[in-house]
This record gives sequence, C-alpha cells and structure tokens, in this order.
Amino acid sequence: MKKFSFSMQKILDLREFEQKEAEAELGKANAEVARIQRELEAVAKSRASVTKDCDSCLENFSFYAQTEKYFIFLEQKQESLLKELAQAELVAEEKRAVVRKAMQNVKVLEKLKENKFAQWKKDRLQEEELAVDDVVSAAYN
Repeated sequence: MKKFSFSMQKILDLREFEQKEAEAELGKANAEVARIQRELEAVAKSRASVTKDCDSCLENFSFYAQTEKYFIFLEQKQESLLKELAQAELVAEEKRAVVRKAMQNVKVLEKLKENKFAQWKKDRLQEEELAVDDVVSAAYN
C-alpha cells in the first residue's frame, strides 16, 4: 500500500516554524511588559517605604527636603515607566496579532492535510475492497 504524503508538508513545516518564532517574540514582548510592571511596583514600594520613614522624621528639615526631591524623582521615573509600558503593550499586541495570523495559517494547512488524509484513506479502502473482490471472484470462477 502506498504511503500517505502531503504535497504541502514543507509549507506546513515552514508555517509551524513561523508560528513558533512568533510565539517566542510574543514571549519576549510579554516579558518586557512584566519587567516594566515589576519596576513600577518597586517604585510604589519605595515611595511607601520612604513615606513611612519620613513620618517619623518631620523634625529634620534636611531629610524632609531630600525626600521631596526623591518623590519628584520617583514621579518622573513612574511617568517614564508608564510611557514604556504603554509602548511595550502596543508591541505585545502587535506580536499577538502576528501569532494569531500564524496560527490561522497553520490551522488551514492542518485541516487541508486532514481532509487529504481522509480522502487517501477512503481511496485505499476502496482499492482493498476491489482487490478482495477480484480474489473472491477469481476463486469462485
């Protein structure tokens, strides 16, 4: 019996490779978003920690002035991180769209392969039935 072969297997392999590459790129983009979110959390924790320390040292004007400058620095850093986060989320969304498209391309070819395999199987069964019929007919005659 002839082995099943899908004529577009190389294209399917290429599209699966493209899908894996797109998923890897999406993973990198998501990692960048997570990194920025961790930095934002660190800024918030730092601000809370300094606020707590500042409450106990209101008598020291020098410390109070330094904390105000530090808060301004944290606000600027937070704004910068928020801009980075917005940009990173846009990049991640673009990568998600690429992954969705790659998955659709693979799914189309996989469905075509399944249909071709089902047709091939049906044809092989018909050939076997004809061969058996011929053997039975020859034995009967």
